[in-house]
Amino acid sequence: MRILAIETATPLASVAVLDRSGLLAETVMRAPMHHLEWLLPAVHEMLQHLGIASDSIEGLAVSCGPGGFTGLRIGIATAIAWAKARDLPAVGVGTLEALARVPGVDGLVLPVLDAHRGEVAGALYRVGANGVGECLIPPLVAPPDALVARAGPHPGPVLLLGDGLDKYGAAMLSGLGARARAGGAHLHPRAAAVGMVAMPRFINGERTDLDALRPVYGRRPVAWPGKETLSRGGNQR
Repeated sequence: MRILAIETATPLASVAVLDRSGLLAETVMRAPMHHLEWLLPAVHEMLQHLGIASDSIEGLAVSCGPGGFTGLRIGIATAIAWAKARDLPAVGVGTLEALARVPGVDGLVLPVLDAHRGEVAGALYRVGANGVGECLIPPLVAPPDALVARAGPHPGPVLLLGDGLDKYGAAMLSGLGARARAGGAHLHPRAAAVGMVAMPRFINGERTDLDALRPVYGRRPVAWPGKETLSRGGNQR
């Protein structure tokens, strides 16, 4: 099976083509607020470089957030339009789950994205040597210390990564103690990882209903102070 993967949750956008053997190609571009202009031309150029036609794509994998309002909308709308036009299946993948998929990592991974307004979007995964992650703490938006408090009871070394470390890395590492280490704020969600998470789901026959394929923006509704949640479909980051 050959799939096209799209990741537009952050300013570092990417697209990738994968099949059962692994990654065939990936294109990455820092495109803040320019996802719309960049996305489709990048896909067509990548397919041309691979020497394959667009009708050889058999499925769409797309990052669904949390992430930026505009980028997520564009990425998901593009995936839906492509899938509907060609009658193809699609799989939505959590951005934090894709970010947690780091080659060679075996253990706890805490991906953290800056959700602004003093908060982060994060989740905790236990990643096996095969790259498959078990979600221990589902994605949430919360102050950094609240996320650390949730992760604290889970024993073992923990790897933190993502752009949330730019502002909050030192405090979060301190809160988790000596068992924590930083993988780097420079590690961003990538389309290749989105596709790698999605591929076994495609193979197993899993699909996301296109009408249910909606972005998770990663912003708490103002009317619900103190509640940790991820908003779908309406609130801007």
